[in-house]
Amino acid sequence: MRLDLVIPTLRRPDLLKRALESVAKADRPHRMQVGVIVVNNAADPELPGLESVLASIPFDTRVLHEPQPGKSAALNTAIEASAADYLGFIDDDEELSADWFRVVEEALNAGPVDYLGGRVLPPPGTTFPDWVPEGYPAVLGIADGGPDAQPYGPAFPGMLKGGNAVISKATLRAVGPYSTDLGPTADRRLLSCEDEDMYLRLVRAGAQGRYLPHLLVYHCVHPERLRKSYHRAWAFWQGASLSVLARDRRPGIPEIAQVPRYAYGAAARGLLGYVRLTLSGDQSRRMAAELAVWNLAGRLYGRHVLSRSQRRSRT
Repeated sequence: MRLDLVIPTLRRPDLLKRALESVAKADRPHRMQVGVIVVNNAADPELPGLESVLASIPFDTRVLHEPQPGKSAALNTAIEASAADYLGFIDDDEELSADWFRVVEEALNAGPVDYLGGRVLPPPGTTFPDWVPEGYPAVLGIADGGPDAQPYGPAFPGMLKGGNAVISKATLRAVGPYSTDLGPTADRRLLSCEDEDMYLRLVRAGAQGRYLPHLLVYHCVHPERLRKSYHRAWAFWQGASLSVLARDRRPGIPEIAQVPRYAYGAAARGLLGYVRLTLSGDQSRRMAAELAVWNLAGRLYGRHVLSRSQRRSRT
């Protein structure tokens, strides 16, 4: 059995170096073969300054170049190039826990499974400003499905996160590639939902997945993520991404201007809450209230501007 670990990257050599160092230091699995595929999504195919860390990785390591802008395009290039039984996925601003490969090996040896996922946590000792809202961990790159192992599916409180995932090659062939209309690009770094789109396709296809709380990666919390302006931009682009994700689906829920009616209710409650909480001084809840308004604005932009421009670019 072989697993190829895929790391897409775009002009973040210092972060990529830390990610690769964590791969080099990770415990080796007992019998599972491991490869590493780094996909450089920049226009320049070179990754200068990383020769020594690439050479230190005790696994077969390749660097591929995908000039088509977008993380999804980079992921698809790695999937196409891999002949492994399973592909693992982390981001270039993450670090593996020391036992990551061992946990994957044990889970795959325990019985048939189509995909695995786990926790994405901040590095130990990370602190956050008081205004950071508790209900938006994804802004900080955090994803925690809880302490219990359980199957993925409609009852799971979350989804498979692309920054800590393992999917069989056969399953990826069955459900198709990552959507290039979704996910970060050089000019839209906060466009997202490529992971959610893949997860929804896995669930609809009946693929069997397991969430493992001890399958752990640590996500660097960039200083820019601890700015209010970043939270506002994230909420806007997350709304835009959700509109693109829902573009070709008919969920059967009430809509206004082709945006779910509940998003307007959330924004209205957020606006009222923002005014009320301004007087109370609760900065965290006030920011959460404000983000609901930004999310609605993003949904409208994604539905009526972004989706239209993407369709024009394909014709």
